[in-house]
Amino acid sequence: LNQYAKRANETGNIYESDIRDLQERLEEIWTDMKEVLVCLSSIQ
Repeated sequence: LNQYAKRANETGNIYESDIRDLQERLEEIWTDMKEVLVCLSSIQ
């Protein structure tokens, strides 16, 4: 994330490909977190 912010500050531009990449990575994080929550909910 810092790399994207640095590039945006240096160039003054935000690239569509960067936004798509961040969205994909965020979706992966949410998917992983949902799996963790399912595992935790099964612990008694």
